[in-house]
Amino acid sequence: MSQSEKAIEYRHIITKAVCGKGRKFSQVSHALKPSTPIHTILGAWVINHKYECHKVGEAVEVQGTYDINIWVSAKGNTKTDVIKETVSYTEQVPLNYYDQHTRDTSVAVSTAVTQVPNCVEASIASNSEGINIRVEKEFQVELVGETKICVPVYPMELANTDEKDYVSEYVGDEADDFEHLDGDIILDDLTD
Repeated sequence: MSQSEKAIEYRHIITKAVCGKGRKFSQVSHALKPSTPIHTILGAWVINHKYECHKVGEAVEVQGTYDINIWVSAKGNTKTDVIKETVSYTEQVPLNYYDQHTRDTSVAVSTAVTQVPNCVEASIASNSEGINIRVEKEFQVELVGETKICVPVYPMELANTDEKDYVSEYVGDEADDFEHLDGDIILDDLTD
């Protein structure tokens, strides 16, 4: 039996691979109630961001906290103070790619904060008794786990041959299907 008459065998291999990816941008508003009336907001920032994540169904749940600090003036701009509040959140990051053949027991979740929580707007509420804060953040998640792939298994005597030569032997008549095409005709049609 010649080399070209041998059928290519396939084998299933279990390997670790990226088997899920997702990204989520979010904006959230917070209403803070200062203990004393404020006159002006002088600055607002978000610090001390902490989070953890885990897989929930076909999504990744990110749970975390951050501190909102608001620098304000009070008593007719004669006194300043910093209002601090810790905020908790839970975000569901949907997976836009997920391999159904992944073994759930082997999945490791990694999360990257592509945009740290940041205060993009701070304003005094219309009733002048509170402060409205808008925070935005973005997460990118990736699942790495065991999955099954299918690979061709070539005979050992072909280990040192050029892969292209070997594959072309098995393609047979399919390689000849395009030989009758004139490349100049195709290029002429594209330039019109």
